[in-house]
Amino acid sequence: MTYTFFAGFVLVQFFMLGIGLLGCRGFAQISRLSDAILIPCVTVLCFVGSYAIHKNIMDIVVMLTFGVLGYLMRKFDLNTAAVVLALILGPIGEKGLRNALRTSRGDIGVLFSSVVCWVLIALCIFGILSPIFMNKLEKNAEKEAAEATGADVEELTEEDSV
Repeated sequence: MTYTFFAGFVLVQFFMLGIGLLGCRGFAQISRLSDAILIPCVTVLCFVGSYAIHKNIMDIVVMLTFGVLGYLMRKFDLNTAAVVLALILGPIGEKGLRNALRTSRGDIGVLFSSVVCWVLIALCIFGILSPIFMNKLEKNAEKEAAEATGADVEELTEEDSV
């Protein structure tokens, strides 16, 4: 049974290759369409696709919510990969936490009982604080480079704030 799935995957890859090779000129023409045509078409396809899965309006609301969330994340220059990773790993971590607390009968001390726990806690703290430290190190390196070239440090900070 497993080999049937793998054979199907291989067969599908060859079909996708053929469609890609035959359709590449047409696909390139689609990218030349103006945004006034392309954006409404993609928007309609998104609405139709999200509604067609379960025929439920709530799926469209979820699509719009995540669309707005993605837009805001891009606008505020947040790391979208970290959020996607958190959405995937969050439920797995919660399940592990529940299992640990269930086996220890609710004793939270089990989370701090071994060296491995402390190493993981230290890595989490380092991961949370490292962007702050890296930002400060970059600013210090820029100031040192400006001082080495003879530029005025105050001019450099004024340019950064603009």
